[in-house]
Amino acid sequence: MLSSPAFRRPVKHRACSPFVMTLVAAAIIATASVAPPAANATIMQYLEIEDLARLSSDIFRGQVVSASVYWNAERTHIYTAIRVQINETFKGSTYRDQTVTVTQPGGEKDGIRMDYAGRPEFTMGEPVALFTIRGKNDDFIIVGLKQGKMRIERNEVVRDFSGILLVDGAGRGKGLRPATLKSTRLTVDELRNRITRGR
Repeated sequence: MLSSPAFRRPVKHRACSPFVMTLVAAAIIATASVAPPAANATIMQYLEIEDLARLSSDIFRGQVVSASVYWNAERTHIYTAIRVQINETFKGSTYRDQTVTVTQPGGEKDGIRMDYAGRPEFTMGEPVALFTIRGKNDDFIIVGLKQGKMRIERNEVVRDFSGILLVDGAGRGKGLRPATLKSTRLTVDELRNRITRGR
């Protein structure tokens, strides 16, 4: 969603999609085995840059040029479509100056908000690096919630994990344990190199 006062005012809420409800249910069940629990957080496995690169069909950096929020045909779910003009492609078939649509569930429409913890947020004109897979409608879907969306500040790439309780994938079958996070900042050159190693 694009940050704006409209997204922060109190609004009515409707039920989330089955995918989001599954994440919420998993978060409620898993919180008991992770201490200390994070309030209003989605629990998911921590993904290194190399992990994201392997999971993604298209990775690119560019600038947010617009966003629109809409209902699906049945008016049961709200989606946000973010338009991004590409500056550089790291993986996939996108190209410089192409404008692509990144679609994600959630947003606010007609005074109703559908939201979930860890949903990537966008601002107009924001430079971003995105790890995505191809959608069904010639669009792109971000991999790993906020883990797959990174903000670019000059020559640095910044990772934002707010709203996500990250756990170590190596602990599968032995209970969940919080992940040990490395730096949340890296250079654009380091990002390129790590994507190359991971894909």
